[in-house]
Amino acid sequence: MRKFSTILALLAIFLSVSVIASTSLVVYSNFALIQSNLFQRSNDFLIIPTTNDVVKDSLTISMPFNWYKFHQGEKYSLNEILKSYLGKSIEFKFEDGTLKTVRLISVEPVIFQEPQSGKVFFSPAGEYIFPSLPPLDSKNYFVVSTNATDITYQYLTSNVGWKAVYDLDLDTSRLNGHIVLWNKTDMSFKNFNLAFVAGKPNIEMKRKAEYSKTIALNAAPDVFTPLNQAENMSGYKVYDFGSVKSLKSNSNTSISLFSKKVEIEKLNVSYDPNSNFEEVNLVAKIQHDFPVPQGVVSLYEKSNGVKYFIGESNIVSSPASATLEVSYGKNFDVEAKNVRIQRSLIAKNVYLYKYQVTIRNLSNKKQGVWIYEYVPDGSYVQVSGANMERISSHEVRFHFNAKARWEGTFNYSVQTSY
Repeated sequence: MRKFSTILALLAIFLSVSVIASTSLVVYSNFALIQSNLFQRSNDFLIIPTTNDVVKDSLTISMPFNWYKFHQGEKYSLNEILKSYLGKSIEFKFEDGTLKTVRLISVEPVIFQEPQSGKVFFSPAGEYIFPSLPPLDSKNYFVVSTNATDITYQYLTSNVGWKAVYDLDLDTSRLNGHIVLWNKTDMSFKNFNLAFVAGKPNIEMKRKAEYSKTIALNAAPDVFTPLNQAENMSGYKVYDFGSVKSLKSNSNTSISLFSKKVEIEKLNVSYDPNSNFEEVNLVAKIQHDFPVPQGVVSLYEKSNGVKYFIGESNIVSSPASATLEVSYGKNFDVEAKNVRIQRSLIAKNVYLYKYQVTIRNLSNKKQGVWIYEYVPDGSYVQVSGANMERISSHEVRFHFNAKARWEGTFNYSVQTSY
C-alpha cells in the first residue's frame, strides 16, 4: 500500500498508544468482533487502529465512505532495509575482509557500484553495513476516506477467544462454570463492554467477510442479555458481562459464568462391547435447566474425607432442560463382553443373529450397567434377561443389574433383512 503523507505525522502519536476506548468486544470461540467509535481524523481521512490479527476485509462502517485501505504493519527485514537504501550509499564487507563504500542500484537482484572505480557488483557474497535503521510503520490500521464527522465501525480479529471450563462435585451435585478469555493480539482493551457468544457461525478468516455485517447487526450491544444469563440470538446464546476494566495484550483471564445445582445420576456404560472383557465407562448423567456452552468438565468426589479428581471430558453445547452424559473414566471393578453365538438364514434375505452379553462385577455392591449396541436400520430386536430400550432406528440399549461379586449374562437376538 502506498504511503499517505498527510497522515503519517498523526500516526506517530496516535498509533503509539495500543489501547482502544469506547469499545465493545463480542467474543466467539476463536475470534472476536470489535466495535468502537474511536478514530483520528486528518482532512478527509479517518485512521482506525486495529489488532495485528485483523481480518482485512471485515471492516464495516455506519456512515457512507468513498473507500478504505488497509495498512499492513511493516517489519524489519533485509529486503525492506535494502529497499529503503535504494540509490543511497552503504558499506559492504566482502568475504576477503575488504570494506568498501558502495551505492545500491538494485534490490532484486542485489546490484551495487563502487563510486570511485565504477565497478559493478552483482549479488556479491558478504556483509551489509547500514548507517542506521530506516523508519518503518509497524502498526496495522485502516485509512478511510469519508466526509462523515461521527462514525461507528466494527471489524473481526482472530487470536481473541474463549472457552468454557467446568467442575462438577458429585457429592454436592454443584456444577461451577467459568470462562477463560484470551487475547493474543498486540492490542490492549480498557474500559470496554464484554460479551460472549456460544455457538459456531460459519467463518473463513481469509475470504471477504460479508458475514461480518450480519454478526455486527445481530450482536450489537443493545441486544445483550443481563449478566450471567443467556438468550437466543439467531440460534446463538449471548452472555453479557457489562463493563470490564482491562484486558491486556498477550494475556488471558478467567471470569465466573455460574454456580448451580444439577441432578446427577452415576452410570456404568459399555458402548458396543466386543468378544473380550473390557472395563465399562463411568458416566455422569446430568440434568440441568440452564444453557451450558461446550467446554471441558472436570469431576470430583470425596472418599474418607479426601476429595479426589476422578476424570474429565469434553462436552458439547447443551440447551436448557437437556441431558448431558459425561464419560469421565473406567470402572475398575466392572467388565462386559458381547459374543455372537448364532447366525441363521431364516428366510430369503432374512438373517437371525443371536448374542450373549456377560457382565462381570468384582465389587462389593450391586452395579447397574447400560449396554449400547448398534443394530441395522429396520431390524427386529428381542431380549431375554435384561431391560431394553430402542433409542434410534439403529441403536438399542440394555440395562442389566449385576449382583456383587458375580458374573451374569443376558441374551438378545436381531432379525434383519438384506
